[in-house]
Amino acid sequence: MAEASDAAKPWTPREGETGFPGLFRSFSKEQAEPLEAKIKGKVPDWVEGSLLRNGPGKFEVGPDTYEHWFDGLAVLLRYNIHKGRVTYQSRFLQSDSYIKAMEQNRIVMSEFGTVAHPDPCQSYLGRFLSRFVPRTFTDNCNINWAQYGDEFYAVTDGTLMRKVDPNSLETYEKVDVADRIAVHSTSSHPHTAKDGTVYGLGSRFSYQSTYNIIKIPPQDPDVKGDPLCNATVLCSIPASGTYPTFYHSFAMTDNYFIFVEQSAVINLLKVLYAQLFFKSYIIGMEFHNERPARFHVVKRDTGELLPQVYTSIPFLSFHHINAYEEAGHLVIDMCIYEDGTILSDINLRDLRNGDKPAQFGKAKRFVLPVEETIEEYRDGRTPAYLQRFEADVTMNEDGSFHCIPEVISDRNVEFPRMNYELYNGKPYRYFYANGGELNQKLLKVDTKSVTSREWYEDGCFPSEPIFVSAPDPKSEDDGVVLSSVVDLRQGKFSYLLVLDARDFTEMARAEVDAEVSFGYHGMFHPE
Repeated sequence: MAEASDAAKPWTPREGETGFPGLFRSFSKEQAEPLEAKIKGKVPDWVEGSLLRNGPGKFEVGPDTYEHWFDGLAVLLRYNIHKGRVTYQSRFLQSDSYIKAMEQNRIVMSEFGTVAHPDPCQSYLGRFLSRFVPRTFTDNCNINWAQYGDEFYAVTDGTLMRKVDPNSLETYEKVDVADRIAVHSTSSHPHTAKDGTVYGLGSRFSYQSTYNIIKIPPQDPDVKGDPLCNATVLCSIPASGTYPTFYHSFAMTDNYFIFVEQSAVINLLKVLYAQLFFKSYIIGMEFHNERPARFHVVKRDTGELLPQVYTSIPFLSFHHINAYEEAGHLVIDMCIYEDGTILSDINLRDLRNGDKPAQFGKAKRFVLPVEETIEEYRDGRTPAYLQRFEADVTMNEDGSFHCIPEVISDRNVEFPRMNYELYNGKPYRYFYANGGELNQKLLKVDTKSVTSREWYEDGCFPSEPIFVSAPDPKSEDDGVVLSSVVDLRQGKFSYLLVLDARDFTEMARAEVDAEVSFGYHGMFHPE
């Protein structure tokens, strides 16, 4: 094996560096056994459970370097909170992608922005023929955690998941959703209803691609087995364009699902080209400025797709914030980007350079009339309800609607979370997000006043803020916000941050003398 070049050696920020590039150094040392954290302040006694985190953390393998932030090998984190004390654990997800990469000391499986080249020990004929063998899909499930029944999984936007023990972070078997439902991709942001039913979203790619709402009924607690075995397709939505859309999440209200066909699409011909000529799949991602975004609305109880056509400005979005029904309308809040440059901006070379960090999107609100309310818009009438918003809705001559959003945050935001347990799919006021220059701030956004509170500390980079409700809450924001913070200051420790969700002041931090990766998403598992 040839010696790694300087560019491919494990990357480490300069000594004392406090900047954004330090987030993308490779995670190197696991903390498999619980490590006691040093508490500063006081964690409320009622906070009992584990903050579970997931995300890319290892960006070099032998002489090879992953090229995109989406691609790094998954690292799982656990902060366990019990009686005011906190312990910390971390482990690499033992995926096939990770295990084979460690065995062969090279990147073995292709990812979103990184292509794995053929084994250098293979013959020339073998390398040529490998162009015509479908790539093995990665099980590097580095995006989120999901719970189905009593089982926990590390998930990504593909169909492969890895079952994980939420206490030890030990990796178990690989599960392929495609073995249960005929789909080629899934959303890593499923929704869970009050009765325990989980709803997901998956695409099937063909000459007529479809987007499928997947229903996974709650598991009988007395019956052990595969919680996905009874999964069914509730609704199939035909793709309206030549190429299927890119998506990462969808919305659910009391009576509807909302799915958005965005202006960012997957060019399937370019994906095939990538297969044949050893290119990364990112070349198949395109943003079509001439393609309006389109909202699809599905009834939750029947799976009926409403025939109404709703379009809007071209945009790309990773995350829905929330959606709810009010006065015969759907109100849909999302973090949106007006072009697709964010997908290329977050390549590792530019992120580590740090001169021009990628900027987050804007939180915007769309208002859609549904069913009987549609009649009120005929003949140019505008219902009084719409006057409450700066968002606009225009009914076209063909009966379709064009929806112009309003801005609901005075800051650029991403990784939005809210009081999901009590307010998902219902009218709400607050959400919590990352924001600010170089992603150094946590924000509490008031969608009513379009203002925000912030938490900030120089040299510290907080992760996605997760809301945990207080017992018997007196208000929507009665609880705490938890965030895993990477501290890049010399001689400092990374920590779990505990904020009072009401006034956004710090209640406690739990410092850990161990490596902490930045990551993407996670969940709070009450115990």
